[in-house]
Amino acid sequence: MDKENKKEKGLSKNFWLILISICFILIILVVIGLIVFFNQDKKIVEETKNGGNVTLNYSTNVNGLSIVNAVPTTNAIGMVNADESQYFDFSVDVDLDEADSVEYEIFIKKSPNNTISDDDIRIYLEQEKSGTYVKVSDPVSFKAIKEDSKLGTKKGNMILTKCKKTNSGTDNYRLRMWLADSSLTPVGNYSIELNIVGKAK
Repeated sequence: MDKENKKEKGLSKNFWLILISICFILIILVVIGLIVFFNQDKKIVEETKNGGNVTLNYSTNVNGLSIVNAVPTTNAIGMVNADESQYFDFSVDVDLDEADSVEYEIFIKKSPNNTISDDDIRIYLEQEKSGTYVKVSDPVSFKAIKEDSKLGTKKGNMILTKCKKTNSGTDNYRLRMWLADSSLTPVGNYSIELNIVGKAK
């Protein structure tokens, strides 16, 4: 009986040692995992330059606009189309912080898989003024810049608008896109990605 009791005590002691060792190793692995996770770079669309911040905000999962199976549309209809798949709402937050002013540039990058030509697409930007969206410029086709801009937009992209802010605040925009009624393409797809660059002074 004594031998059996000693054997059971030995097994019980070994069991608890193994269990404690496994728990200790798991705790170490969890701590290491948390350290790695919280030290990862966070991806945000924000420009911080010399005491000022410019942040692009949007509510969808994609920062851009895609039209699928688009059919030719007149400018008059495209500019007021209420179909949510035909426009993209976003805002730009400006925080001057220690800067006297902030300049920002909104630009778009086109997808390489578009089936509509750049000349046949119509892009139209509006800005909210006193609760109503008004045009920033007339509808235009995609026009890529041929060299990098001073604010940092890369060549090959299209600048939609440039703005200088002397006060902190938020600008609300609506981007629309459609296939021009003059297009010989009966139907097609076109996607663009929206982004922003900024500089504080």
